[in-house]
Amino acid sequence: EMMADFVILDSLMIKKLPLKIAAATGIDTLAHAVECYTSNKANAFSNLFAMEALKLIFGNIEKACMDQEAMNEKDNMLLAAFYGGVAITSSGTTGVHALSYPLGGKYHIAHGVSNAMLLVPVMRFNQDACLDELEHIHDEVKMGDERKSKEDKAETVLKRMQEIITTLQIPSSLAEFQVSEKDMDALVEAGMQVTRLLDNNRKKITPEDARKIYQEIM
Repeated sequence: EMMADFVILDSLMIKKLPLKIAAATGIDTLAHAVECYTSNKANAFSNLFAMEALKLIFGNIEKACMDQEAMNEKDNMLLAAFYGGVAITSSGTTGVHALSYPLGGKYHIAHGVSNAMLLVPVMRFNQDACLDELEHIHDEVKMGDERKSKEDKAETVLKRMQEIITTLQIPSSLAEFQVSEKDMDALVEAGMQVTRLLDNNRKKITPEDARKIYQEIM
């Protein structure tokens, strides 16, 4: 009964969103698409929607978030967010969301912000296990020379994601939220309990791996 029969995507409703909120929700959309495309549960159906979302996101997110009059870009981001939601229904998010949940639950960091802070560190950890998928993203989104090596293409995708996160002024350190090294054990323990999503991650994340990822954003 909680499932919607129809969804109305009206960009006028988000026209005046402050950058802080637009950026957090926009990068959450990026995380949904990237994670679904690289999930262990990825399939032909989810990949179709995740890739269409990625094409829309990479080409529109910065202007949609930073320019209140960029209605076409906002339309495209709403559509991308919807496509990402469709992809999640048959694939699922992975290590980014798994490790971000404790940050929201205990420290009340906005969901999109915690995902944005973890997106590149987790995907860099996953990089060698997702080279084919990152290469496909590079080529489909047309990020540059398709003759480059698979590794170079993967690196280009990660750098582009970091560029978006930096441009949209996402906080870069957990210290801004009064999270410190003394919180690390509790964070790792909580993150490792999100097995529903960790099981989707292409590369196994151990407690030691989770600790290193959290330390990257301390």
